[in-house]
Amino acid sequence: MKYFVLGAIAAYGLGAVVLFSSASLGLLPVQADVAPSRLEAGLLGFALRASAARHAPKHDNPMTTSEENLIAGARIYRQMCSRCHGVSKESGSPYGDSFYPPAPHLPTSRTSYTDSEMFWVVKHGIRNTAMPAWGTLLSDDDIWQVVTLVRKFDSLPDSATLELMGHHH
Repeated sequence: MKYFVLGAIAAYGLGAVVLFSSASLGLLPVQADVAPSRLEAGLLGFALRASAARHAPKHDNPMTTSEENLIAGARIYRQMCSRCHGVSKESGSPYGDSFYPPAPHLPTSRTSYTDSEMFWVVKHGIRNTAMPAWGTLLSDDDIWQVVTLVRKFDSLPDSATLELMGHHH
């Protein structure tokens, strides 16, 4: 058993030395125009999901899906989110697609994050991606309205869709 433990410590230690050496020699890719390895993407995705689940508010979305909240969410989304995440099913988001990892195209991609987890991601951002922490620019109510809009992208009233497209009613 003692040799097994010593072997495990040596293996992990060697792995850490190789990783640190590769990083210090500039051998690890950091550029945004090269796709990350499956291991890196998987590890980041796993860490993000676990962190969002752990730190998200423990209560449900306090916003109702009223037309007023959806219009307010659409206004904020159009101004703050649409450049990277797209504004409609038909619109692309070349800006958001240029990131690694690419920004999800929210009008067409369904998320498995809960509303509270989405709130936490929007409020605090995601380190080492282009997702900023919006909590310094938007109130909690603003963020909840955007989350409500994203959750209802498939069934928006015409008034919210018009606001999303920049056509004020």
